[in-house]
Amino acid sequence: MSRAVESVESTDLRLTGTGAARVGEPGGRVGAALLAIAGISMAAGGLLHPHGSGDTVDEALGGMLASPLWNLSHLLVLAGLIIGIAGFVLVRRSDVLGASLRRWLTLVIVTWSLAAVETVPHLLAGGEHAAHVSGGPTPMTDAHVLLSTITTPLLAVITALFAIQLARHARTAVAWVLAGFALLGAVTFGAASPLLAITGNPAVSALFPGQLFIDVWLVGTAVRLLSSGRPGHR
Repeated sequence: MSRAVESVESTDLRLTGTGAARVGEPGGRVGAALLAIAGISMAAGGLLHPHGSGDTVDEALGGMLASPLWNLSHLLVLAGLIIGIAGFVLVRRSDVLGASLRRWLTLVIVTWSLAAVETVPHLLAGGEHAAHVSGGPTPMTDAHVLLSTITTPLLAVITALFAIQLARHARTAVAWVLAGFALLGAVTFGAASPLLAITGNPAVSALFPGQLFIDVWLVGTAVRLLSSGRPGHR
């Protein structure tokens, strides 16, 4: 009898340790709430992003830089990235997703941090409209264009791979549907910057709204985490 009791107590300790999710873990729940806020903020920023027109990338970019929505759009995206990073850090510390996904969370945190760094010159590029039109120096715009060809696909691909790993652990239809949204984000939003740099075709900009697929995954995953505390088991 005592051995049975010890066995049960040992199991309970393992379930509340770092190897499994803890439903009432405050850090995990706060982290999940931050992820939901991040997804909403980024989605709002993406929807407000100005649209350019013209036959060349320079013409299209000039129109976007002139828009009064440029700063608000990118402030919302930057805020979403920073809030999302904080959320991922708290989720990782709480081990609410389990130890097996900790390395993936680290990769997500790193790639999102790089994207946040890139978003700073992206935001500041809005102040270079006059220089862009007159052919003057545009260091923030140039930095944004260069860095985004690296940070955008990294964020999208790593996030999608993490979503797939999470779905594999969950083994549920909901998790796989959400992973599908993340994957769509990887093949659209993730491909946008590199393709734009390679082709020089402003029509490629139509792929950037694919960021919304990642936002849907982020909010959906946050809701699962808040509703159960163990998204890998729903």
